[in-house]
Amino acid sequence: MLSNDDVSVLTILLLIIFIALAGVGLALWIIRHRKKNNASLENHLPFVHNSTRKLSTEETLAINEYLELLEKQHKEVDQSSNTSIKSSLTPYSDNVYSFQSAIITLNSPDNTNVQRYYIDGIEVYLEAEWIEYLSDINQVDVVKTQTIPLVVELNGHKLTEFVLSKRPHQFVDSQPAQTESQENDDNVELIRLRKETTAEYNLKPKKKLYESLIISASYAIFFFSLVSSAELLPWFVILGGLLLGFGIWRMLRPDPKKTQYNIHCLRGVPKRWGLFGESDNGQLTNISVGTIDLIYPPHWQPYVGYDLDHKTNIDIYLNRYVVKQGKFLSLHNESVNFPLHHWGKNLVLALSSLLVVTLIISFIPLKLPLELTKAWLHGSSNINVTSPEQLKRAKIKVGDHLTVRGMGMCSIPTIYRSDIDYPFMPFDCTEMYWGVTNLPSLPPSEVIDNGIALLNTMNYQLNPMNNQAVKNNPELARTAERAGMTLVPDFSDIVLKTENLCKDPGDCRRLKNSLMILSNEKDWDDLVAKSQVHATKDTDVFLRPVAADTLRSQVNSIVSSFFYSQTHQAAQALYIKPKGGFYIRNDDDEKQMVDNSEIQELTHPTIPLDTLYDNTAIKQWFELQRLSNKLLDTQFSTSGIVLEVTPIENGTTKISLHSESNIISFWRYLGASLLFVIMLASLLYNLLLLIIRMRKNAHRISKIQDYYDRCFAKSLRLKVQQS
Repeated sequence: MLSNDDVSVLTILLLIIFIALAGVGLALWIIRHRKKNNASLENHLPFVHNSTRKLSTEETLAINEYLELLEKQHKEVDQSSNTSIKSSLTPYSDNVYSFQSAIITLNSPDNTNVQRYYIDGIEVYLEAEWIEYLSDINQVDVVKTQTIPLVVELNGHKLTEFVLSKRPHQFVDSQPAQTESQENDDNVELIRLRKETTAEYNLKPKKKLYESLIISASYAIFFFSLVSSAELLPWFVILGGLLLGFGIWRMLRPDPKKTQYNIHCLRGVPKRWGLFGESDNGQLTNISVGTIDLIYPPHWQPYVGYDLDHKTNIDIYLNRYVVKQGKFLSLHNESVNFPLHHWGKNLVLALSSLLVVTLIISFIPLKLPLELTKAWLHGSSNINVTSPEQLKRAKIKVGDHLTVRGMGMCSIPTIYRSDIDYPFMPFDCTEMYWGVTNLPSLPPSEVIDNGIALLNTMNYQLNPMNNQAVKNNPELARTAERAGMTLVPDFSDIVLKTENLCKDPGDCRRLKNSLMILSNEKDWDDLVAKSQVHATKDTDVFLRPVAADTLRSQVNSIVSSFFYSQTHQAAQALYIKPKGGFYIRNDDDEKQMVDNSEIQELTHPTIPLDTLYDNTAIKQWFELQRLSNKLLDTQFSTSGIVLEVTPIENGTTKISLHSESNIISFWRYLGASLLFVIMLASLLYNLLLLIIRMRKNAHRISKIQDYYDRCFAKSLRLKVQQS
């Protein structure tokens, strides 16, 4: 399991990366969405920001008739002319743009007798008879066509009125009374206008990727909640839940803004000749009804020939895309009998689920969460024990809530971790041995005894008013006091105690040199030998205050170094793994198993320090003695969720407890396993749907063509039988 610091840094990095990637992805999606929506609408027109309205059905019919008239005139007058207007509108031609602007008139470079008209540098088509109505600033209404915009109203003159005025002479009236007298192969009859059906609408790409991205973001936020700090965890859970609910609601709700386009239901004779040579990209694009080029679905290619040169019902969009023709060809029937399966959202959800599963496996050990979840589902027990015998009989298992009280031994770590503050160093009371044998004890130290002896004799003899100096030579002591000097009454004792402490020839060199200078000796061994036979006992040694302070400082420094070394060695010597019993470990490195009253006593009220090694070197030794006597057999208590019950060496059973027995702990363990299972199920489910839907779509066209083959073959057999 990662440490808290590592998890915090990792969480922040992952959060920053996730927010950055999400922001970039959202920005790209918005740019692409706007570009896609505006590409057909704007077509780089500078006036599209002006007020707009929708075309009425009457205006749509009039514009179509007008465009047909232009094509016929173009065909009759000059086959080589380059008139740009085609007899068709686009799906976005129902927008009428109203504005005021000047209209510039220029001669065509190909034909000086042809006038071209421009608004803000964009060429538009203007009815030639309206030239006399032009002024400096004109109120115009413009619609888009497949090529250049068309002016449908100029300074109050409307195209609908113009078409109506020309209709008796140029256009075919669609009334039933006139249809029979004027009918010929080139006429197209508009039967009615209708909205596309839901089945036809479902053939368009579904806009559900936005919802699936929201759900994917909630998946990632739930993962971040598992590795975040306790302060951020509830906010991550709330945010993830809100996003998940919002995404599912958006995914399942019907589209409130479903745009169903108008469909023109025509009746005419489709012919394979086409009116526009530039659109001849294949036999499907080379079919026209009247003056309208038709665009067919590619998989209709083998069947459109059945209706050629016969009067046929044809349903088309404004962009001339055919949705129904004749008796059998119908996108509505295809959508009902062979539905198109949209798999984009399944791909996004499968990829996001795979990402979260990978993150969980990489950063969260799953064995423990899965075991705890399994234990909680089967039911856990609350166990309270006060003796090792009760704990043995309890037969605890992972997931149980255990409470322990008794007398035990605080653990002594073999290696101290730098990221943990041990209040009772070298003891770690977040880990406890209970009911064990072979308890360690603090060993005696001869070095400590020799160091204390040297320190005591030095402090005693360097006292200018010590009783021994006055008793041995009162007159000399008073003379030294008047001179401001210190008389050392038993210099040989200092030498001998230094030798007892510093037995190695390389130890205490500075102190030995100082003592040899004070005694006028050149060899340390000779000085020790003379001190052993009391040759220097009657020798009076006088020390100036500076020399006495220097000697005292040297002795304190040397004794402290020995005390530090012996304290560390004794602390390490305490580490002996006991036999039998239980080793109880708390996974919270800051929660001590010792009661608060015991902690106050252990920290010693007279010493305002918290750790052993904050004391001076000499006090450390005595604190270690006091702590070892107390913590090798102390009152303790702990409780938590059992995470592990395993036997270790020396016949000891290890029990790991988790102290966070609250909702945060519940989410970290139960949530990790649940999120892993849910993400795995989401991955498999969406991956399965993705494969199934892609497979069905791959065979969809062949099934549709098989259906049409049977329909047209049956129709042909019926015609043969009837004939």
